[in-house]
Amino acid sequence: MICMNLHQATSITGGTLIGKPIQFRGVSTDSRSDCAGKLFIALKGENFNGEDYCQQAIDNGAVAVAVSSSQDINSPQLIVEDSLKALSILAKNWAKQCQTKIIAITGSNGKTTVKNMIHSILSVSNQCSATKGNLNNEIGVPLTLCEINAKDKYAIVEMGAAKLGDISGLVSLVDIHTAVITNVSPAHIGRFGSFENIVSEKGQILSTLGKEDYAVLPIDDEHFAIWNKNTISKVISFGESAHADVLIDTIQEINLPIAGKHNQINAACASAIAQSCKIKETDILTGLEDFLPAKGRLENLGEYNGNTLINDCYNANPQSVKAAIDVLASYDSPTTLVLGNMAELGEESENLHREIGSYAKQKDISRLLTIGIDSNYAASAYGSQGKHFDSIKLLSDFMHKNWSSLGTILVKGSRSMKLENLIETLINSEKAA
Repeated sequence: MICMNLHQATSITGGTLIGKPIQFRGVSTDSRSDCAGKLFIALKGENFNGEDYCQQAIDNGAVAVAVSSSQDINSPQLIVEDSLKALSILAKNWAKQCQTKIIAITGSNGKTTVKNMIHSILSVSNQCSATKGNLNNEIGVPLTLCEINAKDKYAIVEMGAAKLGDISGLVSLVDIHTAVITNVSPAHIGRFGSFENIVSEKGQILSTLGKEDYAVLPIDDEHFAIWNKNTISKVISFGESAHADVLIDTIQEINLPIAGKHNQINAACASAIAQSCKIKETDILTGLEDFLPAKGRLENLGEYNGNTLINDCYNANPQSVKAAIDVLASYDSPTTLVLGNMAELGEESENLHREIGSYAKQKDISRLLTIGIDSNYAASAYGSQGKHFDSIKLLSDFMHKNWSSLGTILVKGSRSMKLENLIETLINSEKAA
């Protein structure tokens, strides 16, 4: 992780140093965490001011703080104009100093799964690091870069976008060796205004690539030709098309620890990334078979009183819900989809939820149970076996009462729905019988 003294940090950020130029190892933006030996960077937001927690960070081991104005504390202080900008500058400098090859991944779906897959592959024979959890925004990416070990050969960096311009900002922090677009769908369309804006924003991950760099792109996406034309880098394609450099057919015989055709495509994407790093085929096979799926992503929790329970409630958008339905449809009847709202779909929300209800019916899902205002449209489109609930309690009560008829149950919804609470209730309740 990042290691330097405050004199260096002051020079890099253009700030002012108060106190001794002490050495720090690592940075933290959370005063509640273990800050031992770290520089605490006091970020500011609309509803918080990290400078109010400098003493707490010091009490938790921080050796210095980065703030916008001098604080009444007994600790070295790096005074900077903008603490988030200072974090980004330090991260950019550290990543460049380490000379680690950066693999940057974006897309509407599959970013974290692909990240975990390629990390597993690369780790077979190389030292590497990767984004932890979903730290993929303007704060998370710099923190990820600061976690790079100077001996890491590769760093896999997940890059998300909440608005136009986000990807460009994140790309400016690193020299990318391999840029990856997993796919593009109408996820978060409410934030971006149009699907075209989403396509353009994701494409910005290719904007700084040189002739010796690589772009890993989904050949089955209708925008592949545009991305392929707009980059001067070496392109490695993946997908179902016979023209793909990495075909999904090559993945289907691998014993992946996660279900679904879309995850076979994710594995093809990871294999394409591995090719850009000149990784041996044996390492690719080992890495894919050994990788650990993230919690809450098609996580088979096992059987509970005769029913299989699948936790896929990490997040939801139209493409990922359809992929989950495809997985559920592969199980013997009866099957039950529990669906919460797909958030941030803007004016398209009603139509997209109705589309999901129709798709579940088309795939012969036995029962659809929904919760959340917009998910009611899915239940309506599904038909007579679609049932909507106004609260998790009402939903869980119904499921307990009808447990024996539900069969395989898949729970899916956006993070804001907090459907992990439902899963916990189903697992812990003695009423499920």
